[in-house]
Amino acid sequence: MPGPFRRRKGKFTVSLGTGERELLAELCRQSRELIEDEDPSSDPSIARLFPAAYKDDPLRSLEFETNLGDSPRGGKLAAIDTLERTVESSELTEEELLTWMGAVNDFRLLLGTRIDIKEESAESDYPEGDPNHDSFQVYVYLTWLQDRMLRALGEPGVPGSVGGGR
Repeated sequence: MPGPFRRRKGKFTVSLGTGERELLAELCRQSRELIEDEDPSSDPSIARLFPAAYKDDPLRSLEFETNLGDSPRGGKLAAIDTLERTVESSELTEEELLTWMGAVNDFRLLLGTRIDIKEESAESDYPEGDPNHDSFQVYVYLTWLQDRMLRALGEPGVPGSVGGGR
């Protein structure tokens, strides 16, 4: 059974259901709101997206962040914009698919931090009835989706592309 992303003639076909596309659009909205409004010092999930450059030296970290300006935040917002703009597309360029991967990874980081997912976390840690059960299911879906994007990128295709030449 083909996955939701398939390499075709130098592009990638996208086969996602309406609910999946709506979920991604909603995650774009929520993530944009968090990234625009929250500060890493006040929100652990945002701190996960923008880790301190010098963990043991807050002054050096602040100087580093000041020199960077809004560039990291702007890059993440641009990725969200791309995903939002193309969420209904049936075809993506390689650059768009790579951008989707970055945005989906950010969604996973935000969600995983919010519900305290650890490397050893399992579905049994978030049983039905647990307030984080649905969020964990979304996290699992995003992990699967990211894997499918990676697999599609690895498919043989146009020489010079990520999966080309094999």
